[in-house]
Amino acid sequence: MSFSVILQAILPVYLLVGVGLFLRGTKVVTPEMEKGMLKLVIHCLYPCLILDKTLGNELVRQFDVLAWGVGLGFGLVILGMAVAYLMGLGLGLKPGNGRRTFCVAVGTQNYGYIAIPLLGALFVAMNGNEQVYGVLFIHSLGVEIALWMVGVMIMTGSVFGNPKLLINGPTVSVVLGVLLSSTGGWQFFEESGGGIVGAGVRQMISWLGVCAFPMGLVLIGAMMYDLIGKERISKKVATGSLLVRIVVMPVVFLAAAKWLPLIPELKQVLVVQASMPAAVGPIIVARHYGGSPGVAVQGVIVTSIIALVTMPLWISWGIRFVFE
Repeated sequence: MSFSVILQAILPVYLLVGVGLFLRGTKVVTPEMEKGMLKLVIHCLYPCLILDKTLGNELVRQFDVLAWGVGLGFGLVILGMAVAYLMGLGLGLKPGNGRRTFCVAVGTQNYGYIAIPLLGALFVAMNGNEQVYGVLFIHSLGVEIALWMVGVMIMTGSVFGNPKLLINGPTVSVVLGVLLSSTGGWQFFEESGGGIVGAGVRQMISWLGVCAFPMGLVLIGAMMYDLIGKERISKKVATGSLLVRIVVMPVVFLAAAKWLPLIPELKQVLVVQASMPAAVGPIIVARHYGGSPGVAVQGVIVTSIIALVTMPLWISWGIRFVFE
């Protein structure tokens, strides 16, 4: 797959983020609206998207897919945090000045709103197999566990993190989708099993789910508008973020995709995940748990800008390396 084809798939993602920046800058989206949009996306739209892509998905019924998906989602983020921690030590970041936040923020890749449209444009459009979305959400469950358990534990120094935060719309919808698919309950959301009402509910879920990643990307842009310019970029943080997220971890992800006994759909997920910039979620973790939000912001901004160029490179090379 050529660089230009992949860049064409990536550009709309960044353009939607740009729309968010513009709407926030022109005050079409206000801080109050931003909070409401965040709740709408997290508690309604994103869970509907997850349910729509997992209900009846044959792959999410398979134990090995569940085990590898959740395990790699969790394990690769933990490994990323370990690499980031060592990088922070090497760069001289001190406790109390952002080393823990750097570890969590740079060690966690963007696993949702950017990855979803890229998977669709690069793989679903190519072979029409939407089951890869369900595999992505299984993988994301592992990332969520790593972020809200281990990430919070690192940020606060506590032993168990905050498991209560795992009770949220996305994680609950993943578990519910897997259970309904595994037990046959998903058929009640089809006309054959649930009649007109079941088919209507499924269509409603599908329509709401379609709105999730466009609104999520616009929201990311609106949030970034409030952050850009407020934090002076540290050379140490910028250099470390790029080395971990753009250089080292892509190699780790692609090596896992190449040599582990995984189904093609999970390999596709890992190829896209390998190219991702730092996630936005750790900014929230840092704000709520006494970290250094500015460090997380710097990591997101720097890696997101550079990833516009490096994502097509890593994905195009990764597809050849993993599948050819």
